[in-house]
Amino acid sequence: MKSPWIFHKLFPKFFAALSIFLYKFALHNQTKLSAMKSTSFLTIILAFFTAAVITGCGGGILGEKISEGVITYHLEYPDGESKSSIVMMLPSQMTMSFKNDNTATLIKGFAGCFILNFIGDYTHKCNKTMLSVGFDQRYMLVSDFGEPPFGTYRMSDIQIAKTDDTTSICGYLCHKAVGKSEKCGRNFTFWYTNDIDIQSDAILSPVKMLGGVLMEFDVEMMGIYMKAKAIEVCREDIADDVFKVPDGFKEVSRTELEDVIHSFDGNNNIPL
Repeated sequence: MKSPWIFHKLFPKFFAALSIFLYKFALHNQTKLSAMKSTSFLTIILAFFTAAVITGCGGGILGEKISEGVITYHLEYPDGESKSSIVMMLPSQMTMSFKNDNTATLIKGFAGCFILNFIGDYTHKCNKTMLSVGFDQRYMLVSDFGEPPFGTYRMSDIQIAKTDDTTSICGYLCHKAVGKSEKCGRNFTFWYTNDIDIQSDAILSPVKMLGGVLMEFDVEMMGIYMKAKAIEVCREDIADDVFKVPDGFKEVSRTELEDVIHSFDGNNNIPL
């Protein structure tokens, strides 16, 4: 059951306003408060202020599962350009917008001349992988839920094991899982949370069996080894248009989209 609108809209403002009121009250009446009482009073103020901030961005201290907003990830490419020249076109940040179990993951690189947009269309149970190169090349691959996401073929043999380890990322409780892929020749680590409300099939991930939202992970996509970590989670209104395909995209097959990618990275023998 989704929480009422008032929780997302009014609670952060209420906490912020109340914290400011308490702070002014403390200043006005500081001579009437003992040192011990002042310290306790300031503690309460800080608690309310923290609640206001966290309810807007980060984990919700009241146990609410966020179901609409944006997750921002920091990206790293440890192998550099040694494996794929396309790395120089990729950025250090990725965003995933989500609403009503739909997701839109956006990666913009090379001054906006190289754009990857992955839409998880929960209504039609399909993923749409869109690639824009320059101003006139726009391609889209449509695949059904359950199919391996584009670019993750080499991870298709991955074996996942959950662990008892936990940590906090952006205020959310995260659980650790580890994976091994013989095709990639790598071990992978995944930190995921169950406290963000997105149906897993709508998330572009080669490890959907975890059933949660990845907050820190490493993967191999399009022959590129990438590390990602969530640096911010914000509740905000997401326009429906974010999950629609813009005009001008040509629907292509998986092989055709692979050929376009390989025309940039030069690794024509690596299936994506």
